[in-house]
Amino acid sequence: MASKTEIDYINRMLDECLSEDGLTCVLTAKYIADQGLQALLECERVYGVENLYLNENRLSWRSVQPFCESENFKSLKRLYISENVVSDKGAKAIANASFASQLVHLDLKYNDMGPDGGLAIARSDKFKKLQILILQENDTGDDVLIALSENSNFSNLRKLNVYKTKLSDKGVKALGKSKYLKKIKHLNLARNIIRLDSALALANTKTLTKIETLLMYDTFIGDPGIEALVQSKRLKLKTLRLT
Repeated sequence: MASKTEIDYINRMLDECLSEDGLTCVLTAKYIADQGLQALLECERVYGVENLYLNENRLSWRSVQPFCESENFKSLKRLYISENVVSDKGAKAIANASFASQLVHLDLKYNDMGPDGGLAIARSDKFKKLQILILQENDTGDDVLIALSENSNFSNLRKLNVYKTKLSDKGVKALGKSKYLKKIKHLNLARNIIRLDSALALANTKTLTKIETLLMYDTFIGDPGIEALVQSKRLKLKTLRLT
């Protein structure tokens, strides 16, 4: 339970960070830490927010867990919680959050997550409305991408960012065969240890044919992989970034 002093402090911050209509709360880089998030849970002013920015606040699972258990965020649609220390425990809480089924955008970039936390997200049955998922710079690995590819609850996903998540060709091959991620238009696979097989998996995909933007820079697909993507008859790319 937050103290009155902590709650008063957060309320003063909300005077500047909460939009006039009460729909957007931008607390990016305010470094409120766990105590601040706990205090935020006591502030009725934010219960109606649709867009909540909690990036760069030194948050850990200790405050993320009660946040996810709160029943007060019934309107939340977009959660930006990147560059914290959510870790696997926090990711598991988010995967089962009371508001998870409402989210259309979830940004978990750079949060000290590993395979366990990633799998909790990827195997969840709550993200049926999710359109944007950002896992960038977490060591989630192939199994998480495979689980995402096999989960029908992510069938509304339009943008997937798995930049620098310790992927190999194994994960990308599964993605290329996914029956459920057909709506993806923006895919970021950059800075992973992926090679020609990954490029071929996407170039020859029968399902991910709506991809318009593909980022594969700092990988090892080589000239043959580049040629396969450029010459692909399956993909209708508008943007292909390789450097």
